[in-house]
Amino acid sequence: MEKINNSNTPEGKAQAKRLVDCRRKLGCSSAKDFYEKYSNGLFSYPQYQKYESGERLLGTKAAMLYSSIFNVDWEWLKNGDGKPKTIPVTTIYKVGYVQAGKFNEACQLPESEWETIPYPVNDNYKSCRIFALGVRGDSMNLIFPPEKTTLICCPIEDWVDVNPDERLEGKYIIAYRRTPDGLCEATVKKYTRIDDDTIILVAESSNPEIKPIVLHPDKNDYEIAAVVIGDMRMY
Repeated sequence: MEKINNSNTPEGKAQAKRLVDCRRKLGCSSAKDFYEKYSNGLFSYPQYQKYESGERLLGTKAAMLYSSIFNVDWEWLKNGDGKPKTIPVTTIYKVGYVQAGKFNEACQLPESEWETIPYPVNDNYKSCRIFALGVRGDSMNLIFPPEKTTLICCPIEDWVDVNPDERLEGKYIIAYRRTPDGLCEATVKKYTRIDDDTIILVAESSNPEIKPIVLHPDKNDYEIAAVVIGDMRMY
């Protein structure tokens, strides 16, 4: 299939100008400078360069990612609609990774290894202890591409306080499993209740060896720790 270059189209030029203007307002002299200061593993330099040159047009998720860094409205960044109004952005921390079957010494990285991420937290979650987790492994690769996805998570207690009438059914959740010697496995799965006594944590994977996790009241090795309320992708 022939690759379309949008750099000479009015839409491509206009979108590229908005990106350049936003980047300069951050004090970044070049696309490379912007990448080195603000990527935090969320996007690659070649990909951003294509957007800023107008060669490639922003999709919705890419626009939302870059708008959270530039602190502007994503629809304006993508389409030029309205004005470049400022969107409140909160700094949250990427505190670890989810990877089914991988046990680590702790469920979180040491605080010195946490990464800061700018994220436009919804007003409903302003008082919640929002955090981020990277994705590794293929247990959910059909929905969350590994190494390219950062999950935005809300602790289960906070989520219930904010959503007292909402059920977990169909939500993506973070579950922890701990071994007797203190090792921890963190995984992301889709919450599905079969009946009053049975919950299945569904894997959405291309790997047939990845099986769903069945939770029973009398035998449950997993603790549901958080609910995924958003995600950011590397573009």
